[in-house]
Amino acid sequence: MAAVAGALAFVAGLAWPLLLLTLNTSSDDERLYLLNAAVGGAIVYLLLGGFLAAQATSALGGATSSPMPFGWAPYLLPFFPFCIVIGQLIATNPQSLPWLFPAINVAMVSIPAIVIAALVARRYTAANALCWPISWREWTSGFTYGAIGATTMASIINSLYIRLMAAWLVSIHDIPGDLDTAVLDLPRRWGIFLDLSALSLVAPLNEEFWKGMLVAFFFFRRGSAARCFVWGVLAGTGFNLLETFVNSLGAISPEALADRTIGTEWWWFAIARAGTAAMHGLASGLSALGFYGLLRGRPRYILGYGGGVLLHGTWNLLVYAVWGDAIFSQAGPDSLALDIVGISGMVLVFAASLGLLWYLSGALTDGVPAHIYRVLRMRPADAPPASELQPAHPPLSRVHW
Repeated sequence: MAAVAGALAFVAGLAWPLLLLTLNTSSDDERLYLLNAAVGGAIVYLLLGGFLAAQATSALGGATSSPMPFGWAPYLLPFFPFCIVIGQLIATNPQSLPWLFPAINVAMVSIPAIVIAALVARRYTAANALCWPISWREWTSGFTYGAIGATTMASIINSLYIRLMAAWLVSIHDIPGDLDTAVLDLPRRWGIFLDLSALSLVAPLNEEFWKGMLVAFFFFRRGSAARCFVWGVLAGTGFNLLETFVNSLGAISPEALADRTIGTEWWWFAIARAGTAAMHGLASGLSALGFYGLLRGRPRYILGYGGGVLLHGTWNLLVYAVWGDAIFSQAGPDSLALDIVGISGMVLVFAASLGLLWYLSGALTDGVPAHIYRVLRMRPADAPPASELQPAHPPLSRVHW
């Protein structure tokens, strides 16, 4: 499945540059938009698809994968504000350096997600001295699953709900015209219902399910609660990377640049999406704990899925408070007070998500060394004797090798 998904994504990356054939436009805004879509889409899909296909085929071939180092992660952070400043200058003046913008945009959407995923994995390995090392294959396949697999399934279900619910609401209110136009004429309360049910109910339930499913796909690895949390963070940050890239295309669309409501505030979009990287990572980590509890018979962990859905739904509600008048039915209120509440709430959720990611990635532990180290009777120098360890899995005599 991973090999096929990676190959399809790689082929899609080859197709994105075809948009360059339409570059014979005299509009600077249109040129910037097409360049960002064509070049940026090629970079994102070729890299994600290529990594996933290569790792899947190497696994099928029985090749081993070396441990992945994570010391490089903090050094990426200084490039993020640089990308925001340069990207905003180009978005405001699309005639200047348009060919540079796709690379800046890809870096902007990638850095927060990659850094969070790497630091959480690094914290986990530091807290579990004798855990099985996180390999390149494990880290990259988990991350790209979130970016390619989870986003594909979640977007299909989200789109079906929005279209079907909008069509039903339009029909019962007997509103003429095509669906995209008719939905704008819905009574305000029904428009808000459509928006919020999609953003804060269906999308969180749906997306956290598919991101947490990585635990089921990695079931053969026999991960502990701590390891499953890391897998969830990988899927969530990968999901955020692709979602942010797709949303970034609309942020500099000709309509947005002409309207000068988003194009001149590209910096705010970039910072807000850094917040979603932390939110998606934490929500998916909690959802992964829920799947761990379900599959391993640990009922208390199942609550993690509800926590992930609640966090995701709360974030989307705060986003709607700020941009509700521009989402789906455009029935949301445009209020300065709601803008202040929404932005303040997003800042708090962002900070809390970062704090919990840092805490949980270090506080959750495997409990015992990896099986291979237990066979060799290895343990950290400051650990209690093996007889005092409470095994998280059946005794070695009952393990089928």
